[in-house]
Formats: sequence, C-alpha cells, structure tokens
Amino acid sequence: MNVWRRPPSRKTARWLAALMAAVAFAIAGGPTATASCAGGGPGSPSLGDRLAASQVVFAGTVMYTSDQDRVARVKVESIWRGPVLPAYVDLHGSPVSGPFTASSVDRHYQSGARYLFVPVNASPPFDDNSCSLTQLYTSDLNAYAPPDARAPSAATFSDQVQNFVGQNPWLIPALFVLLAAAALAAIIKFRKVNRRH
Repeated sequence: MNVWRRPPSRKTARWLAALMAAVAFAIAGGPTATASCAGGGPGSPSLGDRLAASQVVFAGTVMYTSDQDRVARVKVESIWRGPVLPAYVDLHGSPVSGPFTASSVDRHYQSGARYLFVPVNASPPFDDNSCSLTQLYTSDLNAYAPPDARAPSAATFSDQVQNFVGQNPWLIPALFVLLAAAALAAIIKFRKVNRRH
C-alpha cells in the first residue's frame, strides 16, 4: 500500500517555525535586561539623606539564594530604620519569578555576602530591585549606622528548620528516595515471608 503524503501547507510551516523559535528562545533564555535607575547624580540627596528617608534599612548576611539568585534568605543583624524584624527575612529581588524570566530591575544576591538592605516595601517578605539603595556592606557604610540601631527578634525553631532545608535542597529528594527504597524492601520481605507460609 503506497500512501502519498502531502507536504505541509505554508501556514503549517510558519506555525512550526514560530513554535521552534519560541522553544529555542525559552531554552536559550532571553536577552539580558538592564535597568537605568534615576538618582545619585549631581544635585541628588546624599546617601545619608536617602537612607534617613527610607522606611526600612537593615544590615544582614545572605544565608542562601534561590530563583536564579534573585530571592535571598537573610539573617538580620542590625536594624537601622523601621519596625522590629524577625531574625531571618526573605527578600525578592525581582518582580518576576521562575526559569527563563528576567526583568530590567533584577537584583542578584550572593550567598554568604553581607549587605545593607533598603527594600522597597515596609514589611516582610520584602521586595527589592537593582534600583534600590541595597548594596554590599563595606566599612564606609559604618558612618551611616545610627547610634540607636536595634537587634532583630530571636530566631525560632521554624527559622532553623527553614534555613537547614534551604541550605540543603537535596535533602528532601534524598529522603524521598530513601523512604521509597525502605518501603520497597519491606514489601519484598513481606512477600517472601508470606510465600513461606
């Protein structure tokens, strides 16, 4: 039986080409987005004035990151402005989330690095971006530290659990595999015992 296949129509060929281009774009990622943030030029308020006008300012160390280094789990060390904060807070450095996403204001954090955080909202979870005053902490920033800087609240047990799991993301899948192997071994042993009886 000879079956003759008709070549795809131009409309189908265009649709397939567009689909392949979209898949290639998703796999390769889009163009890098960059921001042009206003402020900081001649005639702008000083860093000290801008920090004093901010709702929340605190120093802390990034424990770990996720979402392409755009989300940071931070150990709060010193609160310069704003309400009392928990011992650990999360900062979202982008308005978008997920693989193959980017915005022109993405902020990327470094695990283990200390920062002066100046988020754009007043309560956790905090939002941040590359146009905020958040910056790596240097000794030059000590001059701006207020004399009444406060410590955060004490860490809770759930903070410790979240930090452990966040710093060891392989742990949950490994436990799942271990439990599945133990369950399989128990089923095999149970069947062997039943066959003997």
